[in-house]
Amino acid sequence: MSDAAGAEGDRRLRVDLDVDPSGDRGCPIVAEADEAAEVAVNAVGDECVVDVTTPDGDVRRGTGEVDEDCLCHAFGRLGCVPHFRRVEDGTVLVTTYVDDRDAVRRLVGELREVVDRVRLVRLAVVEGPDATEQVTFDLSALTPKQRRGLELAVVRGYFDDDRDVRLSELADELEISKSALSQRLRTAQAKLVTDVFDGAER
Repeated sequence: MSDAAGAEGDRRLRVDLDVDPSGDRGCPIVAEADEAAEVAVNAVGDECVVDVTTPDGDVRRGTGEVDEDCLCHAFGRLGCVPHFRRVEDGTVLVTTYVDDRDAVRRLVGELREVVDRVRLVRLAVVEGPDATEQVTFDLSALTPKQRRGLELAVVRGYFDDDRDVRLSELADELEISKSALSQRLRTAQAKLVTDVFDGAER
């Protein structure tokens, strides 16, 4: 069974992340090519073997040493299975499935300990035994500033019912005014809601 649904076919979240592996650690996923249409990873024991297929169809194999700072281990520590989709300009698009928003925050936090940069690109709700997507939140329609503000708000738990973070704290972290962040979040949310309902009508 796919990791997109639990044993009972419960609702889960599909998470798409852009990840920049740390250059000084020599991750074999990006060491062989800055662009890859397909990525296959086999990490066994102390060695990681990666086959990357470049956009022109050339298959290259890279190897690396497995340690606690590896990208795959960061996913594994939270019980997540990474699906490496492609590489663009040294940035890896990874898909995984989690149970709830708290797991998204924990995963992003774990990845930030071992990679140069991680960015939430897309969230999709999947449910049922066939793990079909019911509602999709596509963050690619947002500007980089809107996406960064929304990502920070989600990761810090700003939208949670029992939140303990203030808008002013998030604004300080982004080095912008509270009103500017509020406007960014309102605009981003409006875009996402419009996209969800437009998609539901098609």
